[in-house]
Amino acid sequence: MTKKIYTSCTLDCPDGCGIIAHVDNGRVVKLEGHPDHEFTKGYLCAKTYRFPKRLYSPERQLHPLKRANGSIDSPWVRIGWDEALDLVADRIRRFKAETGSLSIMHYQRTGSWGVTKKLNHRFWNLLGGVTTPSGSLCSGAARAGQKLDFGIRLGHDPSDIVNSKLVLLWGRNPLATNLHLVPLLKTVSEQGGRVILVDPVKSESATICDRHVQPRVATDASFALALAKIVLEEGLEDKDFIERHTDGFAKFRTLVDSHSLQSLSDRCGLSIEDLRELAREYATTKPASIQLGWGLNKYKSSAEIFRCVDALAALCGQIGIPGGGVTHGYDTQRLFDKTIEASDRAEFHRAIPEPLLGRGLLEASDPPVRMMFVNGGNPVNQSPNSNLVAKALTQLDFVVVVDSFLTDTTDYAHIFLPTTTFLEEEDALVSWGHNILGGVNPAIDPVGESRSDLCIVQQLADRLGIGEEMAGTPREWLRRVMSPMEAKGVTVDALLDGPIRCPVAPLIPFADKKFPTRSGHFEFISEIEVEQRRDPAFPLTLVTNFSKKWLLSQMTEAEHPKLATVRVGADWAANHGIENGRQMRLRSAVGELVVEVQVDPRVGKEMVIMAVGTWMKRHGGVNILTEDIMTNFGEMAAYGETRVLLEPLEPALAAATRGVDLQMTA
Repeated sequence: MTKKIYTSCTLDCPDGCGIIAHVDNGRVVKLEGHPDHEFTKGYLCAKTYRFPKRLYSPERQLHPLKRANGSIDSPWVRIGWDEALDLVADRIRRFKAETGSLSIMHYQRTGSWGVTKKLNHRFWNLLGGVTTPSGSLCSGAARAGQKLDFGIRLGHDPSDIVNSKLVLLWGRNPLATNLHLVPLLKTVSEQGGRVILVDPVKSESATICDRHVQPRVATDASFALALAKIVLEEGLEDKDFIERHTDGFAKFRTLVDSHSLQSLSDRCGLSIEDLRELAREYATTKPASIQLGWGLNKYKSSAEIFRCVDALAALCGQIGIPGGGVTHGYDTQRLFDKTIEASDRAEFHRAIPEPLLGRGLLEASDPPVRMMFVNGGNPVNQSPNSNLVAKALTQLDFVVVVDSFLTDTTDYAHIFLPTTTFLEEEDALVSWGHNILGGVNPAIDPVGESRSDLCIVQQLADRLGIGEEMAGTPREWLRRVMSPMEAKGVTVDALLDGPIRCPVAPLIPFADKKFPTRSGHFEFISEIEVEQRRDPAFPLTLVTNFSKKWLLSQMTEAEHPKLATVRVGADWAANHGIENGRQMRLRSAVGELVVEVQVDPRVGKEMVIMAVGTWMKRHGGVNILTEDIMTNFGEMAAYGETRVLLEPLEPALAAATRGVDLQMTA
């Protein structure tokens, strides 16, 4: 008999779907959407529908592995859990004794948003503190910028978008990356409102929009300032909101006045007439919502870009009203009891900025990093300047990776520990894309010998003398971590029965016009450098985007494309003699790849697009090209600062590439 089990998807996606897993004889046979989930409303994205194939993939690793002779050049051999955990615990003890706990680095990313993953931090803090990453590969600049403006990054609830008469999808492509936002946008249109796509690429989401505005890539600040300049010139600003609820307006006006409208128009590649039309529509249509995407978050001045967009909304009085706002994401940390991480027990502290990981590992001294423990991430593939990160890992004495598949990072590991997926765990989900809390129930027992992250660190803790302080069932820990929610009436038991709206998340942030800033008001930006980075040797801006087919680097070998592809605009292709389907070399200052070029008239000028996540070991990996540059605020990886050149292959190399054996080499 088939059982139906409620759970939630904890993968790194804004939608955080509620799921009903169909289980037959201990095997997941189908996933469907939970009908009572307020946001995902009974359907899933294609990636989640396909997840059982990943769960049971023959490529999934189900047993602990170690290198045959201890070298990363030697093959993997299967070992038992006791041997694996004894080896890891022994190295932890050894490195602590010889060079101190900071010679160990714990690297954790967001491969799973399960709440219990926070207990990995507790484990390392109880051991006295280790080297950790700081900053972000995802949204650090957005958080930093909006915190300066609003005091916190806190978007409108997705359900509020139906109150909008105008929505600007600014660098956001929900048809590919945020599917459950689409019905809400369609409702806006059905009610007579308008949806406008603002993007240097005419993405799939243009099909659900009334208009596409196409600024030149990486010119969002100039674009936002141009709109603000027109609003001020034409007297369309909300004077009452500015006077009563903002701080720093005079300096912002000075910033706007320091640029001519013609210069801003030239930079963003849009005519003054088009800019005037959009500025008037946004300023005179209330309420109007801006939904920001992740592409804006990838430049040195990304925090300032977000601040310019926020300033435009404040200028027009679109803040704190139903159907308005500037929405990017949510501060999830406020929902947890942070004391469970035991940060007070960490005697030693050192952080390496995540965007500079390779450089930081190589330069770390007193002590140097000797061991790295990785869970929930694939830093070799996902970090900027991947080759430098890989080089840094080869310098380490011991690398442990907790994962389900042999990733690009495991190529540099000495021990592999197989972990469970969300279908095999008890946990909870706090989404960064909506305000519905989700329960995570195990649909099946762990496949093979895989163990949860919590189980792994608990068994290491037993070996290292801190077992009592890590002991507890997942549900017991959930009650501790989520005690702020239990105090608001949301019990863990109820959460594991079905999705529940977060009781402290406002539908309309700042509706009372109170902001947790220094002044208590919205605070305007006063300075920004709007000039783009340019290099005549590398004329194209590299844009990395998310694929509709896979999530970040989570794909199987069977799903992997034979050759990495990039897209360029038709104008660029025509001017440089590039034919569709041609193999070329894509080169940056730090790396190069052989790619197949797709000529796409939807792509804007002076840019090339490549999806993140293809494997380095399969002749992909866009971050081989990206430079390790960090944003001015928020320690965010400034992937978009990378400039590249498309150039022909030598005939011999082109012929070799056409016949290359693309089977996995590791």
